Amino acid sequence: MQIKNLTLALITSSIWGSSFLMIKYSLDELNPSDIAIYRIVIGAIFINIFVRTNEKIEKSDHIWMLIISFFWMALPFYMFGIAEQTITSSLAGLINGSTPIFVAFIAVVFYKLKVTRLQLIYIFSGFIGVGLITLGDGLNELSFSIGSIYALIASISYGISVNLVEPLIKKYDSLIVIKIVMRYASLLSLLMFGFTASFKIPTLEVSLIPMMILGIGGTGIAFLSYYKLLNNVGRISSSFVVYMIPIFSIFFGYQFLNEITNSIQFVGIGIILSSAFLYSRT
Repeated sequence: MQIKNLTLALITSSIWGSSFLMIKYSLDELNPSDIAIYRIVIGAIFINIFVRTNEKIEKSDHIWMLIISFFWMALPFYMFGIAEQTITSSLAGLINGSTPIFVAFIAVVFYKLKVTRLQLIYIFSGFIGVGLITLGDGLNELSFSIGSIYALIASISYGISVNLVEPLIKKYDSLIVIKIVMRYASLLSLLMFGFTASFKIPTLEVSLIPMMILGIGGTGIAFLSYYKLLNNVGRISSSFVVYMIPIFSIFFGYQFLNEITNSIQFVGIGIILSSAFLYSRT
């Protein structure tokens, strides 16, 4: 991978890796509904300013884009907000690292993707890693378990969305798909979470900067840079971004919140990332 593409990958993964820290900061002032709505709306405004090209989209594909907006943005953004009320930002990032395993599992089970016996073993070992991460501190703390479940729902949702969006990205320009999906996600998040949102104005002292980083960075710049990288190096090489996200989430959580990740959870994320990498290479 060329230096410019490696730099692009590191920037993208660091922005997405910092998202979990930004959610944790934002929860000091906003509730999960606020965070989901603001993050999506800010990101949608940013994307629609910078992606000015248009393409005719078939009516049936608009329905799919609406469905994708739920699984790709509205649901997981809200779920991670709820999750981080009871778990650390580092753990949320670690669980997010299981997304490639759920992508593969859903493709095999629901899309009948033909895989080898070895690839099935990698999927199974990936789920062992998920178990080690989520149960790494034991089952005695109910709040921990519930928060982990919410984060797992978000990761499963990402896995569903990747499978749903793939045919559309092949059919249309990827940035146009993102632009339209984010429009639908903005509307959907307001309809779904508007009743529980406080709509409190983020203050500069607490949540404004984290929300701007989440919206413009995590839901705007990171998407643009990721799909530029995807066009430059292809899907396999660009998966480097996904593997780096948990590492950055651990780093930021430790550096700014003194969050500690135990050895069992490190083993778990190692198993997940190794399984996902080997699956993609088999």
